[in-house]
Amino acid sequence: MEVERKNKLLKANNSYRQTIIRIIMLFVVTVVIGFEIFAYNSIRNYYESALIGSMQNQARISQLQFNTYMNRYDLSEIIIGDKNAFYRNNETQVQILDNSGVVLFDSQASNQVGTKLGKSDVNEAREGKQSTYKSRNELTNEEIISLSYPLNSNDNQAGILRLTSSMTKVNYKIRKDMYFYIIFGTIVSILAFFVSLIASRRVIAPILDLINVSEKLAAGDFKQKAEVKGKDELSELASTINFMSDSIVKREDMKNEFISSVSHELRTPLTSIKGWAITLQSKDIQQNADMLNQGLSIIESEGDRLSMMVEDLLDFSRLQSSNFKYDKDKIDIIELVKQVHTQLAPRAINEGIEFTFTSIYKSIMVYADKNRMKEVFINIIDNAIKFTSEGGKIDILIDQIDDNVSVTVKDNGEGIKEDEIAFVSSKFYKGSSSKSQTGLGLSICEEIIKGHYGKLIIKSKYGSGTSVIVEIPRLDDDKKD
Repeated sequence: MEVERKNKLLKANNSYRQTIIRIIMLFVVTVVIGFEIFAYNSIRNYYESALIGSMQNQARISQLQFNTYMNRYDLSEIIIGDKNAFYRNNETQVQILDNSGVVLFDSQASNQVGTKLGKSDVNEAREGKQSTYKSRNELTNEEIISLSYPLNSNDNQAGILRLTSSMTKVNYKIRKDMYFYIIFGTIVSILAFFVSLIASRRVIAPILDLINVSEKLAAGDFKQKAEVKGKDELSELASTINFMSDSIVKREDMKNEFISSVSHELRTPLTSIKGWAITLQSKDIQQNADMLNQGLSIIESEGDRLSMMVEDLLDFSRLQSSNFKYDKDKIDIIELVKQVHTQLAPRAINEGIEFTFTSIYKSIMVYADKNRMKEVFINIIDNAIKFTSEGGKIDILIDQIDDNVSVTVKDNGEGIKEDEIAFVSSKFYKGSSSKSQTGLGLSICEEIIKGHYGKLIIKSKYGSGTSVIVEIPRLDDDKKD
């Protein structure tokens, strides 16, 4: 079993690590690729802009020379007369075109002389605009860029100057610079991979610890604790798991105490019933009417006590079920509490306890299950009578607090110890001075009140008495005297 658990953890470890590495690497590679694309475009634009700028300067110089020295001649005369020394020093291919786009001169004596060029840059230049055009040399297949520039004389366009330059040097510079960025991106990716390995270990370690602790808790080992480091989300989760573990331990302890208590309580009447059942089988006892009646009375009383214990357990079980349905209706809470007061008043009087009821309201309507709410108040008042000595006092007070009705049962009995107040309504809890049979009385009350969207409040001072307050939502049709 332990080997299987370790293998499971190992598989989970590898799976989580691979997932984290993939996420980190996907992010890094995406960023690197994006950066490489951006760098490539930036570098290419830079070198191309520099080349085009240089060609534009050459074209402007040529235009200036044309205006200064040659505007007295026709463009064809300039070419025939070999008065073109100003462009012989140009590093690029220089072409002179007439206004129709026919090549009149080519510094490289290409076969384009005498032909009409229909390239987009030429067409733009025919309209008096400068323009560039990228293409490939048909002979060398190298990438080239052409700049067409209108030649003007006396505010009239005389022809077109076309400069063509190879992109070989530009592309070489681009590749040279990109090698650096590619190497840089590769190094970053490799470093990111190793960083992701380290990060995955640090992230996964506490997760695996939580998984390990959770599995042990699930197996019943509630002594296991998750390690809490820092104040991040995993630390909060670890704290929550530890709190859950402590809560389970406390509930288990309370449950075991409850089982022990109930077992003891059940054993006492059962022992009594069994003992008297055996005793009553004696012929001597059967002939003694008084003894026979006493035994039967005890058996009946102990049977009633057992029945009450079972009913408490069944009530608690039903109320805990998600399928339990309350039979709610519009009822007068004042009238209901009065009925309980009238029902239990004789018992209080018999115990020598002053029992009062106080309310300035004639009627307060609520939406509730009448029988269940009656059970709540009977239980609370019954407890008050149990814990109030002869000569004591129990007061029932009814008031309104905002949108709620508040019913307070206050006694001056023995009270509850300070360290027990928080637990008296807890499931399976029996206090040190409790006289209840199962420790479920107030737990049942609290479940019923929660089912009515209310709350149960207990205030007590040991030796001075206890106040039990029931607050539930009221309807808006109350009347005041």
